[in-house]
Amino acid sequence: MAAQEREPAQYDVIGERYSDFKRHHGLSPEEPTVRALLGDLTGARVLDLACGFGQYTRLARRLGAARAEGVDISAEMVAQARQQEERDPAGAVYHQYDAAALPVLGSFDAVVAIWLFNYAEDPGRMADMFRGVRANLAAGGRLVAVTVHPGYDPDDPDRQPLRARITAARPVPRGTALVLEFPVEPPVELSFTRWDADVYEQSARAAGFTDLTWHPVTHPEAGTPDGGDPFIVALTCE
Repeated sequence: MAAQEREPAQYDVIGERYSDFKRHHGLSPEEPTVRALLGDLTGARVLDLACGFGQYTRLARRLGAARAEGVDISAEMVAQARQQEERDPAGAVYHQYDAAALPVLGSFDAVVAIWLFNYAEDPGRMADMFRGVRANLAAGGRLVAVTVHPGYDPDDPDRQPLRARITAARPVPRGTALVLEFPVEPPVELSFTRWDADVYEQSARAAGFTDLTWHPVTHPEAGTPDGGDPFIVALTCE
């Protein structure tokens, strides 16, 4: 998960260890689903919110995007993304902004938000994130996001995250505050929220989106009979 809103300092503190874990373990089960939902990016303008170290910003360029810009709230993650760009230029550009107070950076054909909305501190902040997305989308543009599945139950042993574990769960209005631990030494912990589906849907409508669709994230290690991941889900908005 990339760096966002609940506690900006958490990724500034664990950024390098988190990035190394992701790179060495290939822990991006959502990538095939994201690729399919983005479709043909040839010549497209793509904005990657919650870009972290630039994984999906760089992917957009590899998939043919003419322009790819990444945004993250964490100074550490943006620095890592820029360093990667210096080592292996992909033509990506990075900015440090809070996605809940996002300026208009341009008119983009697609906005990617992988592990962004689950870092909203409350429904109002999520609504601000959706408004920022909408303000940066060109007419006919699409948002492709990945977040914690609204149906996730921390007490259900069949719905646990891949290669990580939930160490704390606390009910909050319209959601559940969670702490996720990755198995590295010392452990990497991230705090975020599982929001109810209607929080997303109401935020999207308030921002001017008329079409929100939920999509299963399918991959070989998914834990359900139909190949869908029980912990994460994708959504598109147009």
